[in-house]
Amino acid sequence: MDVQETQRNLNVIMEEISEVLDVTTVTASKFEQRLSESTVAVEILKPALFRSTNTVKSDDILNKLPGVQVVGGQANIRGGSGFSYGAGSRVMVLLDDMPALQVDAGYANWSDLPVEALSQVEVVKGASSSLYGSSALNGIINFRRIQPASKPETHAFFSYTNYMDPAEEKYKWWGDSLAPFRANFGISHARKTEKLDVTVHGFLSQYKSYAKETYEKRGRMGFNLKYKLATNLFLGCNSLLNVVDGSDFFIWRNALRGIYEPFSGTVSFGNRTRLSIDPYLIYYQKNGAKHRLSSRYFFTNNNNNANQQNRSSTYYAEYQYSHYYEPLRLNYSLGGVFSLTDSKAELFGDTTYLYTNAAAYFQLDKKFGQHFSFSAGMRYEFNRQSSPEEFQGFTIPGGKVEDSQIISRLGLNYQLMEYSSLRISWGQGYRYPTVTERFISTQFGGFTIFPNPILNPEYGWSAEIGIKQGFKLASFKGYLDLSAFRSEYEDMIEFTFLENPYGFKPINIGNTKISGYEAGITGQFELFSVPVRVITGYTYIDPQYKNFDDRPEIKENLSTGINVLKYRSKHSAKADLEATIKSLKFGFAIQYYSHMINIDRRFEAPLADLDLFSIKAFRDQDQNGYVLMDARMSFMIKKYTLGLILNNLANAAYTVRPGLLEAPRNISLRIDASF
Repeated sequence: MDVQETQRNLNVIMEEISEVLDVTTVTASKFEQRLSESTVAVEILKPALFRSTNTVKSDDILNKLPGVQVVGGQANIRGGSGFSYGAGSRVMVLLDDMPALQVDAGYANWSDLPVEALSQVEVVKGASSSLYGSSALNGIINFRRIQPASKPETHAFFSYTNYMDPAEEKYKWWGDSLAPFRANFGISHARKTEKLDVTVHGFLSQYKSYAKETYEKRGRMGFNLKYKLATNLFLGCNSLLNVVDGSDFFIWRNALRGIYEPFSGTVSFGNRTRLSIDPYLIYYQKNGAKHRLSSRYFFTNNNNNANQQNRSSTYYAEYQYSHYYEPLRLNYSLGGVFSLTDSKAELFGDTTYLYTNAAAYFQLDKKFGQHFSFSAGMRYEFNRQSSPEEFQGFTIPGGKVEDSQIISRLGLNYQLMEYSSLRISWGQGYRYPTVTERFISTQFGGFTIFPNPILNPEYGWSAEIGIKQGFKLASFKGYLDLSAFRSEYEDMIEFTFLENPYGFKPINIGNTKISGYEAGITGQFELFSVPVRVITGYTYIDPQYKNFDDRPEIKENLSTGINVLKYRSKHSAKADLEATIKSLKFGFAIQYYSHMINIDRRFEAPLADLDLFSIKAFRDQDQNGYVLMDARMSFMIKKYTLGLILNNLANAAYTVRPGLLEAPRNISLRIDASF
């Protein structure tokens, strides 16, 4: 095996201060670098936490990170996103460095991602469009599957979750019948031979929800293959298949009578298939330069009811050249991207649409002396949507809408001392509207969503100054991360309720700004000789409309008269602690989110001033926000681990987004086996 391959299969375990700060990330700069040398804020999650918390949906684990929240399926990093009804994402989601968003909707299917085979999740906070394109306006979340080590490894688990009765008896609709449950089985195997690296995995799940008329049956399988054609030439292919039969509903019947039951006409059900096949080729020159050609075929078929069927195929190719030039201590990479999405849907008037994206980018990372690192990048992005020339009263000249943009980023990192680094970053962001945002036309439960084919792209920038300080205080070993940040957006897109036409429509609401600060501590300490691992953090954001007084449609659509962006909590705090006593582990987690000041006013008063769904009445009881507590314990015997996880310990009745109550107290039994 050559030098480059040895470096890319290094396994790092976070224990001491140096090991915490030496964890490597690829996502932030498209090459491997130490976390302590990154010019942007990066958070990393390891599989031990997925297993101990029985994470079977990838978005659940993201909520443990400071400044990260998933609201109604939309990833939100430091207030950059709110809730947009499943269309458009300002956070790029990757799987093994390849885009994992459903392209026509710009939506992350969190349950598709293979938690049974993950080695690491990397979260980059801040605009990253110069590296990853349109949807990386607010940040990146990269899920990386396990790579084979020197010894073959197999891991399997089974878990069963039982949902208990809600705190108020009136919320329980299932009577004395079988309580809601979720059963899951997952397995992964990784093996390395002389020429072939293989990772295979599978997952089965059955879910009978606490939300009436909601269920899921899921099957998933995938693989990563990498074959050594020569010392410096590798051929590989990654794949993932998800098949789902399930349902959900958009809004509850009423918060006072039927909070876990759907309002008439808001249940969506159907069969969904998603398949990705990602062939790639890697070639290393004698001087260490790397050529990588990646490609993807991504097929999506959502066979849903209520005129919401959609089907799309995405063809993607990317070439990247990267090289470390040792005399100048310079890492540089450049590349090009092309993708084409063919989409047809009842949601879009049962017409075929083509979305084309092409981009070219370069990235430079240079070290000066022993302490100073500099990073710069630039990207040219071109987007085109092809559609009918006439669409529901709109005229689209030539049936094409095009846009291009040049976006850039700069970053500095200065090593103040051995375990201390200062970072400063600035990056531009850009997001092109999805096909769904421009052409969606549907109804559900009395609500109508109208298209907007003349929707403009979003632009913006984000800046951050932060310090990462490793320290040892008594028995505590870890690091403190402090940061202040600001983001500004032009032509931000929000679904807004309009009186004419009467319904929701995506519009460019104008300019916005979000400023705030964040503090986090990660590390380990001893309590009466018992090692305790801790992840904790607090985030404050101040999200505002810059043109609040000039846009009456903004004020009229907010649930209050306060200038705060919709679907944001200004304050959030999180902590996760885990203690180990020989073969026993005990864990406790807590999350706090302050009251969501603004939502769409029509959710609180859909018919004149009538609170039809009792959403306003429910929110009025929630002025202090909510606290969510979880507890867990596990016992390890040789190769087996038996875990017991109690979520929503206090049985809190809370919503992440309005009109949908989250799970009541639930208990899970999990068995893990490693061979």
